Amino acid sequence: MVLKKIFYMVFYFISTLKKILLIFLVLLYPNLKAQENSKTIIDKMFVAIDKIETLKFTLKKAERINGEMKYGEQDVKFNRLKKQIYTYIQKPNKGVELLWIAGKNNGHAYINPNGFPFINVKLDPYGSNMRKGNHHTVYEVGFDYISKIISFMRRKTMEDIDNIFLYQGIIKFDNKDCYKVIVDYTPFKYIKYTVLKGESVTDIAYKFFISDYMILKKNKEIKNFEDVKPGQIIIIPNAYARKTVLYIDKNTYLPILQTMYDDIGLFEQYEFYNLQLNPKIAEEEFTKEYKGYHF
Repeated sequence: MVLKKIFYMVFYFISTLKKILLIFLVLLYPNLKAQENSKTIIDKMFVAIDKIETLKFTLKKAERINGEMKYGEQDVKFNRLKKQIYTYIQKPNKGVELLWIAGKNNGHAYINPNGFPFINVKLDPYGSNMRKGNHHTVYEVGFDYISKIISFMRRKTMEDIDNIFLYQGIIKFDNKDCYKVIVDYTPFKYIKYTVLKGESVTDIAYKFFISDYMILKKNKEIKNFEDVKPGQIIIIPNAYARKTVLYIDKNTYLPILQTMYDDIGLFEQYEFYNLQLNPKIAEEEFTKEYKGYHF
């Protein structure tokens, strides 16, 4: 009789333990799955971006300029392989057109200002006139630069990647199912950097995959992206953003929504609409003479 009671007690204990373990696994499994998926999703994003040949899309952007969020919208045609870009501005300066073709026009972009000075102009993509009121240059059009930023962050945080790259599940954006992935870089801070010979602010940003605009605004003594000299000590961020939120299209694996936060708050956001992946774009669509353009 005693043995029978002991047997039932042991059986009950094991049964209860199994239930507890089952509940524990159910609660724990989503996190384990999320960590695994964040790596897989990001890897597929890299592959998808590498396969891009051409793109057409409408870009809506929000960027913090001089402490205030500024908004814009533009229609873009992009030949990634040939490095050809045409942009039509919808907001804030409707009608402005930009055409940039690698190896042409001494590297300058053709600009139709659709207003004063009422003539087409040629501008250096790195120059202050084209950079005014923008976080980026035409060289960052498309998805390659965000791919480089995220790839660098993966290498930088490899030892703690499961705590930094976080998969948050499926979410709708522009009626598309998207994977939500957060890059939560809590060690974000500003560090000292000594400028090397020949470096500009943009050179430094490209070296560490950080924002040259953020560098410019953090160092009040720097007036423009060229205004640094060898030996000068400046302050730079140790990562592109404190937190990056990506909505990665479940079908194309392209990050069609990108939101970046710094230590203050929202720094920039880019939304891609009407995205056409690898459409046929005629060569004449990257010429000033193309019908419908006003160069």
